[in-house]
Amino acid sequence: MLIRFSFKNFKSFKNETVLDMEATSLKEHDYNLVKTDQIHLLKVAAIYGANASGKTNVLQAFEYMKKRILVSDDSKKSSAIDEDNIYSFMINNEPISMEVEILAKNNKIYKYGFDVLKDHILSEWLYVKKINKFYPIFEREENNIDMKANKISKIVNIDERTLFLNIYSKIDKDQEDFNHVYDWFVNANYLDLGNPRFEDFINTRISLKILSDNKYKKELLKFIKTFDPGIEGIKTTPYSIEKIQDNNNIVKVELIHRGENNELKALPLELESNGTRKMFHLFDFFMDALRNGMVLFIDELDAKLHPLLTRYIINLFHNSETNIGNGQLIYSTHDTVNLNKDTFRRDEIWFTEKNRDGVSEMYALSDYILEEEENNKTGKKVRNDATYNKDYLTGRYGAIPVLKEFDINNEK
Repeated sequence: MLIRFSFKNFKSFKNETVLDMEATSLKEHDYNLVKTDQIHLLKVAAIYGANASGKTNVLQAFEYMKKRILVSDDSKKSSAIDEDNIYSFMINNEPISMEVEILAKNNKIYKYGFDVLKDHILSEWLYVKKINKFYPIFEREENNIDMKANKISKIVNIDERTLFLNIYSKIDKDQEDFNHVYDWFVNANYLDLGNPRFEDFINTRISLKILSDNKYKKELLKFIKTFDPGIEGIKTTPYSIEKIQDNNNIVKVELIHRGENNELKALPLELESNGTRKMFHLFDFFMDALRNGMVLFIDELDAKLHPLLTRYIINLFHNSETNIGNGQLIYSTHDTVNLNKDTFRRDEIWFTEKNRDGVSEMYALSDYILEEEENNKTGKKVRNDATYNKDYLTGRYGAIPVLKEFDINNEK
């Protein structure tokens, strides 16, 4: 699970920014937490803010970190990492800094990060937590690796563009610390639903499990019926994985609806509503996170979804009966219907705002200090009985667009 993610000098975020998933001492919605002997963590974080305020950049910062770790040096040229687009503050000649603190599958807490400037790894580090203190496993400056752990015996040569975590986790499969951290990044997912090309990819993705696994198909149908009870079944062409070559490796999906006079009719998936198709294709990602305890980052989760359907997804992660693996959902949104005390704890709600210099910042509602309206002095924190959505839309928390009147010139 993600404990916290911090980054600096990435796109519109010049200063160090921290997304903290460790629960505060707030008492509301205790069931929204995952509690271990070591730490209490949030299951959901929702990021609000005006257009171009930096919401997407927060999620893309994590995606950049993941790709940096998983993409080998030989394949960087064909990767989606855009080195020219991420340095909004390159003029300062400051490196991008990334760090995560995670609770891995082996129940250990790790801290891993790196500094990179123009494709040059300046530093890299991995620490493990023991009795409330972090101890180094390795530390790197430029190409010099200082191995701290006695169990690590294999030393490898490394160039300035390659992260040591990537290389060593592939060389020594028995090194527990490296491999648990590396696997955590492998299993973390980022979905850019605001990108039309990515959405097109998602909408054409059909898992072959639908042909080979009847249990999977039944669970998918059960999931779809929760928001569209009129769907009675799923029909695939071909009907089995053995026949897929006979259909040019194309899987056609139709959803069976019960219509007038109790008659069953098949409707091609591509003719279903945008919301139904979106939920159909997101099923695998939700289930992987909920069952296997993965972290799932989604940009514009609420796009093309009714607010009640968005709330349904949030509840899947909050509910311990459905979130059996303690997965986490971190997403950006403009959905203010669910911005309320009944859905969220105050430390689950985050805002992004960009100042006049084009620099973004991010803050949690639980940390926000209200200004006293009469004398403009520092006030109190937001109460748990506040109307979050109403106060947000009236600008009380910041992070909303500043709109000006637009006049059309009728002169010819």
